[in-house]
Amino acid sequence: MLKRSIESLWHDNEGSVLIEATILMPFLVTLMFGLFEFSWYFHKQQLVESGVRDAARYLARTALDTTPPTNPCDNATFVANAKNIATKGAISGGTARVSGWGVGLVKIECLPSIDNSAGAYSGATTIYPVIVSTTFADPDLGYFGMLGLTVPYLSASHTERSIGPG
Repeated sequence: MLKRSIESLWHDNEGSVLIEATILMPFLVTLMFGLFEFSWYFHKQQLVESGVRDAARYLARTALDTTPPTNPCDNATFVANAKNIATKGAISGGTARVSGWGVGLVKIECLPSIDNSAGAYSGATTIYPVIVSTTFADPDLGYFGMLGLTVPYLSASHTERSIGPG
């Protein structure tokens, strides 16, 4: 009798969906949260890239309205404004584009000037390439830590040549 009961249970299909769901749900939930985390990471990466690009463009359009043109990195106000634009999207005020990303994490440098007296490039006779870059770990990406992975770094760099106001 016991042998027949076990054999009938072995061939019975009722409840098999519950067992399959119990086995697959942890993998599906992990996959779902992983996809959400990666999409959030790529969104934040795009915000950082936009901020760095905006800051470089701001510096490229300033400081060349004097004769002779001046290096935009020599003006502390312009550099501070560019760092605020990168992280907050505005010269003053604004909200952080990405939490954990502050002006101290934005690096701005100007390369040596390029002689443009021949007029190879549009703009002034002296051109300064401006580089704005950043790298930092985003503390909001916590699902990576739950899986035992290291939190990825958000990084971006953008170079513009200074062309002055216009």
